[in-house]
Amino acid sequence: MEVGNYLRKYQPVAYKVFSNAIAKNQISHAYMLLGEPGIPLKEIGMFFAKSILCDNPSPLACENCITCMRIDDGVYADVKLFDGSEKTIKKGNVEEITDNFSRTAFEEKGKMIYVLHLVENMTIEAVNSILKFLEEPGRDIYAILTTENEAKVLPTILSRAQGIRFKLIDKKTIIQESIDLGVPKEDSEMLANFYNDSTLVKEQYVDKNYVTLKKLLIDFLIELTKGDRQAIYFSQSSIIPFLKTKELARTFLDMLTIAFQDLTNKQIGKDIILESYDTIISQLTKSLHHIDVSLVKIMSTRTQLELNLNIPLLIDKLMIEITEA
Repeated sequence: MEVGNYLRKYQPVAYKVFSNAIAKNQISHAYMLLGEPGIPLKEIGMFFAKSILCDNPSPLACENCITCMRIDDGVYADVKLFDGSEKTIKKGNVEEITDNFSRTAFEEKGKMIYVLHLVENMTIEAVNSILKFLEEPGRDIYAILTTENEAKVLPTILSRAQGIRFKLIDKKTIIQESIDLGVPKEDSEMLANFYNDSTLVKEQYVDKNYVTLKKLLIDFLIELTKGDRQAIYFSQSSIIPFLKTKELARTFLDMLTIAFQDLTNKQIGKDIILESYDTIISQLTKSLHHIDVSLVKIMSTRTQLELNLNIPLLIDKLMIEITEA
């Protein structure tokens, strides 16, 4: 993803804030990047970290110097990333930052940066630890925090960082730009719900897990048109065995949510996002009852997934509830 071009084209306010901070050497000790799901906050956070350290900024990261490439490869000692989208950020992760950054910088530039992606996915112990560090930041230590759910972030953390808000690009724009880049229409329509940037859509549509999850979703919807037993059997024999991790289950449930939101929209005569699946959606609106109830159950299961409950049991219960509805 070319983050610099993305910021310049779609996020001009953030681009100006970052550029001025670098040009005037007035970098805040902490930034909070705020945006909705789909906005590439992690990529933006890492890009800003590179911009602070870049050998040849113009005005932001050149992406081609040795420093930028080392940060991309994860081998720049004074840049730490903890990704809350992959697993919960714990106290031990924060202690790793505080322990490492309490010493002299390893790299000759002397600046140390840590990126915490999705701080809403931190344990309470981790939050308390990072608060102390934010209150008394060391010299040349910079924090870049991100969140997709500002309501879940403590006001005390928000108040200690300069907030930069990012706006969503219209999905139809992302879909058309993705198609123009050579992404099939059906993949553009689906992935525009997950990635608010066409270049990220292009990168992801060939991902093996995505390809498998999309096929499982479509096959499940087709089985639903045939009857309850076929759908449950397909779920137990094909879907559940594949959803071995929370991340896979989360993505599948998100895709299922999108499909049922389109079913609801179809019922009331609204436009749907997954136009490529209009035939299946039209069939299901005629054969499924209480689609709105099923949508609520899907979203509830998605929430329960974060409670570390048994994934196979959660999915199996959900599929039975959908067919019963």
